[in-house]
Amino acid sequence: MRKHRIGALLGATALTLAMVGIAVAQDRDGWRGGHGGGHAMGHHDGPRGAGRAGQRLIEAHDGNGDGSVSQEEIDTARADRLARFDTDGNGVLDLAEYEALWLDAMRERMVDRFQAHDDDGDGSVTVAEFGADTSGLVARFDRNGDGVLNAEDRAPRGERLGPRGGN
Repeated sequence: MRKHRIGALLGATALTLAMVGIAVAQDRDGWRGGHGGGHAMGHHDGPRGAGRAGQRLIEAHDGNGDGSVSQEEIDTARADRLARFDTDGNGVLDLAEYEALWLDAMRERMVDRFQAHDDDGDGSVTVAEFGADTSGLVARFDRNGDGVLNAEDRAPRGERLGPRGGN
């Protein structure tokens, strides 16, 4: 029995760290708002001091609805989430159970990306809409002007490629 509790605790801790990592990766500016990953897709980060990642963290873990999150609320929410996907009730997630948790967690992000590609809002993504993000990509990053991207087009260490790289 003790093994299962330790496994569940470790699993919940790992899931918490993974989900916070995902949230930070989605919004590289984290709590500060600004120009994070969500903003690049046309999302507004909200008021300064509560970026999209911070908002998601609070929404996902605020057990008592007071608009703030304690460590106890995070721990409880994560343990409850693990238990929801632990279909065999053994206190740990196997790969299939974790996959279900992962797909559930990523659904909102997938829907956001779908909507970002669906320029005309008709509920479908055309080839033109899907390719809009990458049209002109070679022209933007082709530093030597040969019409293709290759190792010669890499920016020197510390320099950014593309429009912000000073081309």
